[in-house]
Amino acid sequence: MKVHLLHGIRSTGQVTVALLAPYLDAVGFETTYPDYGYIEPIDTLRVNPAVVGSLLPFIESGDILIGHSNGCAIAYELMQRGAPVLGAVFINGALTPRIARSVGVSFIDVYYTPGDTITEIAEIGAALHITDPEWGDCGHRGYLGSDTLIRNINTAETPGMPADESHSGFFAPELLSDWAPFLASRLRASIGAV
Repeated sequence: MKVHLLHGIRSTGQVTVALLAPYLDAVGFETTYPDYGYIEPIDTLRVNPAVVGSLLPFIESGDILIGHSNGCAIAYELMQRGAPVLGAVFINGALTPRIARSVGVSFIDVYYTPGDTITEIAEIGAALHITDPEWGDCGHRGYLGSDTLIRNINTAETPGMPADESHSGFFAPELLSDWAPFLASRLRASIGAV
């Protein structure tokens, strides 16, 4: 089982989702980090499908996808195209909040914060048809649906955890040292419950 870490736009991810690797590796996960480079929002129309097509052959049965921002849209599209993943974690997803689990996907954890204004803008880009059509404000509102195996974690109001108030605040050193072990623990528990 591998955990694939998928970064967002305007980043190579070295300051976001890639920072989870040491925490996940420490609890026994094998992580991969496919860096698709620095892109702008408008590039997601052509780059996201290419990234999905390039990664799909490398996703194995039982793997986990963890995305941040646009990485969530890529992860979701991988699942929609039949990637045989066990589950996924979306962190401040630039993704529609009305997602559905694909066949075989046992769980999705959605980390969001009401202070995420970036994904509010992402929703506008999708509505104007200038970005990936899966984009939306999931990072701001969380999952909006009734599937109990898609679980919301409000990073601004999780008891016992430091509050995240922004799109990438989860990865700030003073927050990551608490949130990364929390995420790794939830991921282990989710896998154990399957």
